[in-house]
Amino acid sequence: MVTSGDSRGLTPRKTKLSVRMKVLLLAIVPLLLLATVILLASQQLERDAIAQRQSVEQSLLTSKEKELTFLLDLAFAAIEPIMQDARLSETEKQTAVKRLFNEKLFFGEDGYFYVYDLQGVNLVHPVKPDFVGKNKLDLPVVPALLQQAQRQDGVVAYRWERPSTGLYEQKIGYARVLEPWQWVVGTGLYDVGAEVETHLQQVSTRIDNTFRYMLLLLVGAIVSLVLLVFWVNWHENRLADDHLRQLVHHFVRLQIEERRGFARELHDGINQLLVAVRFRIELAQRQLVKGDASYRDSLAVALETLDTTIKEVRQVSHSLSPALLDEMGLEVALESLVKQFQERTGIRVIRYWQIIPHELSEEVAIMVYRVVQEAFSNIERHAQATQVHLEVRQAPEQLLLTLRDDGKGFDPEHLQAGRGLGLLHMRERVELLGGQFQLHSSPQQGTRITAQLPLLFMDGRK
Repeated sequence: MVTSGDSRGLTPRKTKLSVRMKVLLLAIVPLLLLATVILLASQQLERDAIAQRQSVEQSLLTSKEKELTFLLDLAFAAIEPIMQDARLSETEKQTAVKRLFNEKLFFGEDGYFYVYDLQGVNLVHPVKPDFVGKNKLDLPVVPALLQQAQRQDGVVAYRWERPSTGLYEQKIGYARVLEPWQWVVGTGLYDVGAEVETHLQQVSTRIDNTFRYMLLLLVGAIVSLVLLVFWVNWHENRLADDHLRQLVHHFVRLQIEERRGFARELHDGINQLLVAVRFRIELAQRQLVKGDASYRDSLAVALETLDTTIKEVRQVSHSLSPALLDEMGLEVALESLVKQFQERTGIRVIRYWQIIPHELSEEVAIMVYRVVQEAFSNIERHAQATQVHLEVRQAPEQLLLTLRDDGKGFDPEHLQAGRGLGLLHMRERVELLGGQFQLHSSPQQGTRITAQLPLLFMDGRK
């Protein structure tokens, strides 16, 4: 099937990322993920800090409540013998218990016990003796302690003067009812807020260190990315320079080989034919001088040889620059090439091309023609094929060439000496125009070559 004309039905070429863009994406994506993780982690750390503060406060309050309970247990155990002494009257027992609280039951530097009755009248206060005998319900902490003692539901937090410094500080109190006398015995602990703040400061320090570590990790990743970009850019430029030098070297070698082939064609073909023509003309000249009538046969042979020479010259000229390609375009030139190949080899060619006339540059057209010509030559000499599929499609941004045969195939990794020269020439021709060349073949599986060429339009656009 052969078609030409509009290419709007073709699928546009998928944009291919360069090595630099792939490396950048591989570097930037993890960096963005890392930044996202750090952001989420910082938010989580903030939430954890709040939860940690609440947990620490609750944990310390629970711990202090147990400690206060233990202190009250000790105090109650200390007054138990007095309360069980049958020799003392109730008044004597109460007096003895008050004396014990005022004089002996202390702990630490600022620890003491106080006693109120259920109506809020202070009975014992070693630190503030002026409270004794007075109703202190006007102090907010007193009603709270009385209620807590009767309900036994935790501790009471308040600010109170520390005996050793005279400064008001945070304190937690705990009280219990002394059942026989309906007294409320309580005590308290200072420095609770300081302990909470100290612990939270430690937690905050750990969180800050963690955040600082993550920030350093992010900065290190950014620096690494910058260095990677510079390295990739340098490496790509170096590879591009090396590749350009190789292409130039291969192009010069290709020109030299083509010139040598042209020289061989001239020397071994055309030159020998011209020598033969000259020999026949000289022979006819001698025969004519002698009056020998056979000079006509010599001239006939010379003319026949001259016709052969003209055909050889045309063939060489066609191989250098096909006239059909210059005059009629790529599609007609390819059709002529296919027809000659089928007549010469008997191999069937199934072809399909979709080419927009007059939009291909001369460079691309010649390149496609030469690649197909070289491929046909390889198939004729080596493939032992019976059928060839040729496809040339013009897409919006590139020209796609696919050629495959059903021949015996080969292992590209183990080519015989001299067989890979034509394939090398095809690859070099395609890459010289910035295209991509691919070869796929295996024994008994045929051969397929594909070439992708960027479109160079008549006005130089790419």
